[in-house]
Amino acid sequence: MSRLHYGKLIMSNTSCPLVSIGLPVFNGDKSLENAIECLLEQDYPNFEIIISDNASTDSTQMICERYSKNESRIKYFRIEKNLGAIWNFNHVFELSSGIYFMWAAHDDLRESSFVSSCVDKLEQHSDAVLCQAHTTNHIEGNDEVLYIANLDSFDNEIGLSGRYRETLKYFPATAIYGVYRSSAVRKTHLYQNCIATDLAFIQELSMYGRFIQVPRVLFKYYARKEWNTVEQDFYCFIGKKNKPWWYLPFVVLFFNHWNRIASSQNLVRTKILLWLVLINHEASRIIFRTMIKITGKICPDDMKENLGRAIYMRWMHNPNINIVNTSLYMERVIKPVLRWWA
Repeated sequence: MSRLHYGKLIMSNTSCPLVSIGLPVFNGDKSLENAIECLLEQDYPNFEIIISDNASTDSTQMICERYSKNESRIKYFRIEKNLGAIWNFNHVFELSSGIYFMWAAHDDLRESSFVSSCVDKLEQHSDAVLCQAHTTNHIEGNDEVLYIANLDSFDNEIGLSGRYRETLKYFPATAIYGVYRSSAVRKTHLYQNCIATDLAFIQELSMYGRFIQVPRVLFKYYARKEWNTVEQDFYCFIGKKNKPWWYLPFVVLFFNHWNRIASSQNLVRTKILLWLVLINHEASRIIFRTMIKITGKICPDDMKENLGRAIYMRWMHNPNINIVNTSLYMERVIKPVLRWWA
């Protein structure tokens, strides 16, 4: 069958596996229309778009209602109280029915072949649970490319513990917006109430299969101009404005990782191995961060930029990140990560 979308003929084929696209949104009216149009123009013939509006106070509701009225592939849901991004991300997945699933942000853009290319890869590799394309990363309001993210280091066949270790060290955060095998996602605990829960979810998912990629740039990701504070992240993820004084994100996240391993379907010896990988990674990270902090305090100001860049590129840089704009990367990534500058 076929349908018209703003004068453009869109072919539909329900014999292809259904892809559910979940779009959680809160106050996204500035970029939401472009994001929806981008999704509707996907050349994959069988998909649904599930929009969950987390009590937006701008014109998000009006935009979504207009699209859902005119487009049968869009299902719009709205709640009257902001329950946080974690709840909303889980909600769109729980409403989905597709064999494959994809989260979409209200401000990201994809080439029309993104979904079809990722699904094709997943159909070819039954042991894979996630497929992402190469991704250009930008700062909001600026189309200049900051860096290109890929999954190159995951291309080699590695065992479960190796994949878990690789994901801890080198998984680019933007890859969470790839296409998932829904049956694998259902084995996980999805997102839970902690900052950076998306990365904990990916760690858990790595226990159930491989991550693969489409080696072409098909996705544009737009990051915020400024890094969030812990308080801002707490409100964004959990939906509560008052962060408890005792809340230490890295401690909560560590135990979230730990509990996901404990409740997995793996054998006890495999769980122990994964716990050891996790402990080794976190201990090494704490020791290294302490050394970095001390180095920053004793380093002369006129040497900080060159030394900081050298240390970052030698020991901290993710090999799955290809830097395009070096000066902007220094300001947006390296300096905030090192925390040597006030």
